[in-house]
Amino acid sequence: MERVCKFSILRYVPDEIRKEFINIGLVLHSPEDTYVDIKFTTNFSRVLAFDDEVDIKFLKIVLDGVKDSFTSLKLSKGRPSEEDLRKSEFLNCATAFYSNQLQFSPIYTIRSTNISEDFDDLFKTYVYFDIHKAERITIEKVKSIMNRVIKEKSVKVKRDTSFNIGAEKIKLDYQYEAKDSHKLIKMFSFDYQNKNHVYPEPKLAKEWTWNFSRIKQISNNCFEKSNKGLNIVTLVYVGEKTEGVKIALDILKTESNEVVQVNDAESIEQFANRITNEVVSV
Repeated sequence: MERVCKFSILRYVPDEIRKEFINIGLVLHSPEDTYVDIKFTTNFSRVLAFDDEVDIKFLKIVLDGVKDSFTSLKLSKGRPSEEDLRKSEFLNCATAFYSNQLQFSPIYTIRSTNISEDFDDLFKTYVYFDIHKAERITIEKVKSIMNRVIKEKSVKVKRDTSFNIGAEKIKLDYQYEAKDSHKLIKMFSFDYQNKNHVYPEPKLAKEWTWNFSRIKQISNNCFEKSNKGLNIVTLVYVGEKTEGVKIALDILKTESNEVVQVNDAESIEQFANRITNEVVSV
């Protein structure tokens, strides 16, 4: 059964004046299930690299105390009551007290049918460098984040669509009607290990630009009656900017109407929000 859940990202902030931070944890709350849990990074060497003055032992002690405030396990001494966990604003109130070196992000809302899986996926997304390169964000993960935002806004966006070119169909990820144009979205995730110094990204980019040029050739005939043109946006998730990724981005920029680069869950959500704001209500 689907339920509304809320989550927030825990950030380590060495110096609030500089406004720099690193994500070190994530908390998820389900009022309907009177459930809350928090998970922290295990990669404290990355925290030390971010701030070489941090006392890791003391930070771990502090995090142990934070965990008691954000777990519904009965073994936890300072756990919140079931009455508190039933309140939809629990997370807003519980995170508001943190304002120094440990701070929580704004509260985000998702709809979940599997809390455990979504909790793990969100942690992998936001506490990114805890995950082995081979397990990082795939195109499916990017779509999952996009779909959550689009579903929450309840706008008319077609998913997993296609564009007919004669007998051939070119697969696309999203299609919607904007105020001034018909919009198509093609997505790539350039984020995986490169073991043999063979770069697959340029090949993918060349294939897409070829298909993109074919779409442009017939788009005028397809949309001449609507007084609107066709605008194709290429969304690219970039992990590490390898030589292959740089070449691929240059190729995409030569042909696409627009290339949007994202590198974390927040930027993906921002792009999804942009889409929902552009959709023309029917």
